[in-house]
Amino acid sequence: MNSSINKNTNKTVYKYKTTKEYRECIRQFVKMNQTNYPPVLFSPDSAEWDEETVDEMSYDEEAMSKLLDSIYLKTKDNALFQNIYTIAAAKMISQDHEIGLAVAFSYDYFSSFHDCLTTFYRAPDKFTEDCSVYIGLIKKME
Repeated sequence: MNSSINKNTNKTVYKYKTTKEYRECIRQFVKMNQTNYPPVLFSPDSAEWDEETVDEMSYDEEAMSKLLDSIYLKTKDNALFQNIYTIAAAKMISQDHEIGLAVAFSYDYFSSFHDCLTTFYRAPDKFTEDCSVYIGLIKKME
């Protein structure tokens, strides 16, 4: 088990009601580093940006890419995650499981997907077709 992923599943539940709260949950889960935010965010022009634009731009692409790669490597051979990725990718008219992983991180699915990851990493034998968090995510996606 990758320790960086395990550390990211320590928080039991990610709940959000707004896009701002969702983005903050993503930043916390990914452990984004503010020093890696896009340089344009620190330019003089950014002083004129509204709060939502600044919040949207506060994103560590490197940390997100590394985490997604790590999660995919650990989950790509699991039949249940393959199903999640297939269903999620179809939302983008794709069959690419890596696209499916990105969709699973979207606003609509992240909280439930995180629950699946947490179960998978903490108790892999309990992450089955009958697992309530898996069933819940699949129902959301269908």
